[in-house]
Amino acid sequence: MIKKIFAILLCISSILQAMGDNINYDNIFNQAENREVDRDFDNRIDNITVESFAFQEINGKNIPVKEVKVGTKIVYINKVINSNSEARRDIVVKNPIPKGTKYVVGSAICNGGCTISFSTDGGATFTTMEQKGKIYNYIEFYFRTIPAYKEFRMGFRAIVE
Repeated sequence: MIKKIFAILLCISSILQAMGDNINYDNIFNQAENREVDRDFDNRIDNITVESFAFQEINGKNIPVKEVKVGTKIVYINKVINSNSEARRDIVVKNPIPKGTKYVVGSAICNGGCTISFSTDGGATFTTMEQKGKIYNYIEFYFRTIPAYKEFRMGFRAIVE
């Protein structure tokens, strides 16, 4: 049976502006972990933890914010951690695209061997093939296995509408 972890990022706490298309989500995440940030979601299920962050870059620094403007770019990053002494199988991190934002096609990445799927109908159906012109409102990150004491990061970009 597939264990599901819902990483809900409904509160926009940060923005990423003026960045190129090749975002290094790991570097952004590391910068945030080294200082105080707003954690949108922190959930623990069966020794699996999901943490979620959102970022804005101002003058080369990632700074959490409370307000956003139309047209600004936001980077959302999730970290899933297996703090168990055994590998966990069939872990799914479901991530709705926050209301008021539009997912940037081609921006979702995962640094830990997960399969990324996309939905246009709120998570009822998914496809692994992205298409320009489609409005995606849900992303699913599927990990076949997360080894003991291992963590993986995944992220995507959205634009405030």
